Amino acid sequence: MSFTAASAQTITAPDAAPPPSAFGADPIIRITTTFRARIEGVADPRDVPSATAQDTARRLIYNMAANECIVLAEYWKAECRLSSLAVDAFVETIGGLEAQPRVPSMFGTAIYELRLALPRR
Repeated sequence: MSFTAASAQTITAPDAAPPPSAFGADPIIRITTTFRARIEGVADPRDVPSATAQDTARRLIYNMAANECIVLAEYWKAECRLSSLAVDAFVETIGGLEAQPRVPSMFGTAIYELRLALPRR
């Protein structure tokens, strides 16, 4: 009968640097997400949406961006920070090039930075 045993132990010296990581000394993951919110209350796609309708869609984008950080932090077991958010409004064609209707929408592109939790020793 053959038997093999292995054992590993980490020895930490005081004030020693942590072992090297594939993520470097400061493990950060960047994630980009895009959100879409319809701008309601426009009967004709040539009409300019009211300021109130645009504010409502913008706030929806902001809420989606904030909630996404919460989900990312839970999923990745990391500290999440929204590093940038760009919001654009325009009319989007649904379907092919000749299809109707055109829908006024607001889009947000968010970039998050996740600082991974270092393994406990």
